[in-house]
Amino acid sequence: MLVRYTPGATGLLAGLRRTARAVLYLPTLCRLALDPCYPWINAGAVRFLKARLTRRMTGFEWGGGRSTAFVARRVLTLVTVEHNAKWRRRTAALLAGQAIGNVSCRFVPPGDAPGRPQARPDIWRRLGHVHRQPQYAAYADAILEFPEGSFDFVLIDGRARVECAYNALSRVRPGGFILLDNSEWEKYAPIFAAAAGWTRLDFENGVWRTSILCRPDTPAAAVVPDAPV
Repeated sequence: MLVRYTPGATGLLAGLRRTARAVLYLPTLCRLALDPCYPWINAGAVRFLKARLTRRMTGFEWGGGRSTAFVARRVLTLVTVEHNAKWRRRTAALLAGQAIGNVSCRFVPPGDAPGRPQARPDIWRRLGHVHRQPQYAAYADAILEFPEGSFDFVLIDGRARVECAYNALSRVRPGGFILLDNSEWEKYAPIFAAAAGWTRLDFENGVWRTSILCRPDTPAAAVVPDAPV
């Protein structure tokens, strides 16, 4: 069960909710304070990554930071895409300070670039999906420069997450996985519908949820829902 945050809420109940969230968040704050490379995701998802990642894996990430250093230490190569210049510099400094050199850091700021609409997977057309944040079209489409099945895993913790996930589904190899942070938000429900047939693992700490979507070993196992009538 999650203690949800309600922006702008006031009163006794809202105060109690904020207090409960602060208490539940303390273990995460302690882990972040003790380790500069501890990722800002749920502890259960961190344990999953520790058990799953190997030096032979290649991955892709939207939203750089602590997770970039944490993951890069455990895999062969990692491509990270960031939209914020300040956060990109912080990530680069963290990687340099930890002597991590197997990360390709891409900077794709918001703008008018159309991205790669012709390269988008068929799910876009099946659902008649229109980019909800067109300023992040090039950002979400950055993974499309790589062939299908290029990555063992994809981490989604940045902007335009639905569009990023739609693009990532075809770029994850059979047997690979997608990690989606803050997955409790209703606006991300289309991602789970699109990944019907994938195994879903949810990790919660009372404040927020991190979900793992594991692609079956058979390439044809991903089921794409029909467009709504």
